[in-house]
Amino acid sequence: MSGAWVLLTISSYAALLLLRRNAPLLHRLAIQSVAVLDGMLSDGDDDAKLAALEAATGRLLRALFSFLLLLWVGALLIGVPWLFQGEGFLDLLLSWQGIVAVSAGGTLAFFLPRTLPGVTASSGLGASSHSALDQLLHRMLLNHPHVHMRLMRREIQGWRKGGGTPRPAFLWVTGLARAGTTSVLERLVATGAYHSLNYANMPLVLAPGLWKRFHNPGTGELQERSHGDGILVGLDSAEALEEVFFRAMTGRNYVTDAVLEAHDVTPELHSTYLDYQGIALASGTRPDAMYVAKNNNALLRYPAMRRLNRDFHAVVMFRDPLTHAESLRAMHRKYVAMQADDPFVKEYMDWLAHHEFGLGHKPFRFPSTQDLPSGDLDSLDYWLDLWINHYSEALDLDAHRLHFVSYEAYCASPQDVLQRIVDATSREADVPAYEAYVNVRDVEDDVDAKRLAQARALYAEMVGRGQS
Repeated sequence: MSGAWVLLTISSYAALLLLRRNAPLLHRLAIQSVAVLDGMLSDGDDDAKLAALEAATGRLLRALFSFLLLLWVGALLIGVPWLFQGEGFLDLLLSWQGIVAVSAGGTLAFFLPRTLPGVTASSGLGASSHSALDQLLHRMLLNHPHVHMRLMRREIQGWRKGGGTPRPAFLWVTGLARAGTTSVLERLVATGAYHSLNYANMPLVLAPGLWKRFHNPGTGELQERSHGDGILVGLDSAEALEEVFFRAMTGRNYVTDAVLEAHDVTPELHSTYLDYQGIALASGTRPDAMYVAKNNNALLRYPAMRRLNRDFHAVVMFRDPLTHAESLRAMHRKYVAMQADDPFVKEYMDWLAHHEFGLGHKPFRFPSTQDLPSGDLDSLDYWLDLWINHYSEALDLDAHRLHFVSYEAYCASPQDVLQRIVDATSREADVPAYEAYVNVRDVEDDVDAKRLAQARALYAEMVGRGQS
């Protein structure tokens, strides 16, 4: 009989290893199930909606058939001992020894071998800093905006019934990446006077209160973020996540194949955005705090938002143009390599409409943009053109409650800069004394002298605005 238990253990191991080997199929089944629901919840033309729903249903049925076939093959593998035991196999399977054998074989299948050939990044389950389950949850929610928005609207409805009221005063921290926006955001949130979305809100970022019921981790171990810039983050670290809201609500119409376009904000979108801020604040520990978001795409919608709302503040972070361009180029190179090695990184950044560098890079196109940056992305001139376009737009904006802060001034006196932001936004908080930070970046390549002179003139004008 001991031989039968060993055979049952081996057959169970083989069956569960088969399931593990076909984990991408299980993920496709889950994703296609959500896709059908997303199609049912979508708006738009009925004919187009029906066609999309039929396509999604067809994919779901194919995945379901493949899954049922996989279960059948797995059951056959577990039943191999029947060939030797005959009618005694059922007794063996139902005995405590049989249950132990099946459990042992199944458990071993999830640990040995540690990696499986054929389960690659192209299958969606390749090597990544995100686990397979984490990737699945992100794709189920962030690739299906209508499901995500339905959950958000239900949470907003409950928040309003509970007495929640929108607040038009909030704070945006914006500017090109690598201008110090993350540091400013985290330190403002640390004062307790502000609240922002954080890593723990992902992937159900549009319904933070609902997600908190199921997933409410502590800080966790702090790790250096993927930028490799010395900033340590944990699950409760503030992060730029609200762009998921704008992508979902606009149908991504401002994210084209080539650029990120400036876009309109309707009164309805503005109203829903304030409600979304309300549920984000309600999910935090300080519902009375001011909502703050680091949003490097904010200039795309600032003019339209300002026409609807005179109460919010925006901080525009900027940096010496030459060192800023070099920092952007270095980060672009870093993320091109990282995303080639781990495609999920690009997928994650695309969900956040974070296209400032990497394989998914797209420049901004503003109303003030004369010419889009062109040429070699490995040249400093390209990134300097990007800088000029971005900050030319910033200087053309309605200056009401718009605050310019240079990276150099912030590094030299972080406490003073942060306190000025706190005072400007009429919050009550004492900013601790942070040490000055010296960041010297060598720039080796030459750039076009006329282009650099234009950028430095813009930089000087922003410094003047920041001191006024």
